[in-house]
Amino acid sequence: MFPTALSIMVSFLSAITLLGTPSEIYMFGTMYSYSAISMTIASTIAALVFMPKFREMNFTSVHEYLDKRFGRPVRSCTSLTYSFIMGGMKAVIWTDALQAIVILIGLLAAIIQGLIVLGGFKRTFSIASQGGRIEFDNVSFDPRTRHTIWSLLIGSSFNTLATYGFNQTQIQRYMSIRSTRGAKQALFINAIGTMILILLSSFMGVILYAYYVDCDPYTSKKIEDIDQIFPYFVMEVLGDKKGLPGVFLACMFSGSLSTISSGLNSLAAVLIEDIYKGLMNRQMTDQRQGFISKIVSIILGICIMLLTYVVSFFGSILNATLSLFGVLEGPIMGVFCLGFFFPQANQWGGLIGFLASLALQLWIFLGAQITKNQMKNVRLPLSIANCTDITNSTIEQMNTNQTVSTKSEYNIHFRSDPFINLYSVSYMWYTPIAVGTVLLVGVIVSYLTHPLKPHEIDPKLIIPVSDICCCLPKRCRDWLRCDINNKVHLKEKVNSFY
Repeated sequence: MFPTALSIMVSFLSAITLLGTPSEIYMFGTMYSYSAISMTIASTIAALVFMPKFREMNFTSVHEYLDKRFGRPVRSCTSLTYSFIMGGMKAVIWTDALQAIVILIGLLAAIIQGLIVLGGFKRTFSIASQGGRIEFDNVSFDPRTRHTIWSLLIGSSFNTLATYGFNQTQIQRYMSIRSTRGAKQALFINAIGTMILILLSSFMGVILYAYYVDCDPYTSKKIEDIDQIFPYFVMEVLGDKKGLPGVFLACMFSGSLSTISSGLNSLAAVLIEDIYKGLMNRQMTDQRQGFISKIVSIILGICIMLLTYVVSFFGSILNATLSLFGVLEGPIMGVFCLGFFFPQANQWGGLIGFLASLALQLWIFLGAQITKNQMKNVRLPLSIANCTDITNSTIEQMNTNQTVSTKSEYNIHFRSDPFINLYSVSYMWYTPIAVGTVLLVGVIVSYLTHPLKPHEIDPKLIIPVSDICCCLPKRCRDWLRCDINNKVHLKEKVNSFY
């Protein structure tokens, strides 16, 4: 159970987290650290609501549920979308557990040395506070604000729940534990571990700003991308400590390996079960399936390396990753919620709701990429006042960039895109928007195209809202059950818990 908990934790807390979180804090302040709470919320909801249902259904691929609930077309669409997201399980789990330890050691080594150089916690936070990096009270209701308490506690919880509740990588881990109770405990341990790692990564961002407060390596062109600042710091501060830079590199590669190994295993399983066996109606022996799975993993690995070039144009690594997850995995989460919580939803509602949500998300995301130069720059100020090794060419380049930026802002006033407010919505809201679109469109279409009757619904495929909202009056809970009798399989459900 404990190795699985660590595996769940590091399968998505990859090098993206280790590189992206410190740079996010460095550039935009500490509001993002609230995501540690949202990950705990999402992990708890997944443990109490969705994980028991998936274990009860015992499907090899999580998308088998959509086949049973909405039919083959919906399953095929979500499977193909999942293929774009992720771009031997027990062996992977033990490898991930060891990688979690390496990641923790690497982070602690960088934090401890940074504090020693800066002179302790008090001075570090004092410098960061003076630079405007310490912020925990942004309660704006404007959805265009990058990070607020609401976007992080609500939006980020949706983002993380899409991962912990409906991702093939995590479902495989749930199935590897003997009992549902053990799987719940693993998710609770994951919640604690995830919170610690996010907070440590956020604190690393505070240390980075305090160290480079008067000589920002990004502005002075010592690094080409802001996500390189953490490795740059390690080589500068820990370079003379034998072995510590190596620990950091092991930390980065461990984070990447955990995500890639998990993703390739899960994606291969989805493609074989949903595409080869599902769409093509082919069957194969276990030996042949293992061979094909290895070939598929190799091909997918090559495709992922090619896609990294495209993703490099989407901005910071954390922003790009969370945006893409919201765009592609948000509609998948929405169609699962439609199937679980809305018994009357039919095949047409699931299919059209999913496609409408995916189209809207792609429109917002692509529009944001095309018009990003028209959007207001919300980065906090950086300084190079005490840099001693800046060349004249660097200063000229900086002045040129500033002039171009000023001209762009001047032109925006005259030719701003009419949908700029829509495109400016924070990436933290992508998943809630996607889920809401699926539910709204799915319910409307279902009621227009013969909603399912109680006798047409398999109770095993439904999560009764009345059971979750047990504090509601009995009349309300009876109405939410939609006349579906769940007592038939209640005994089986209780047995599966143990």
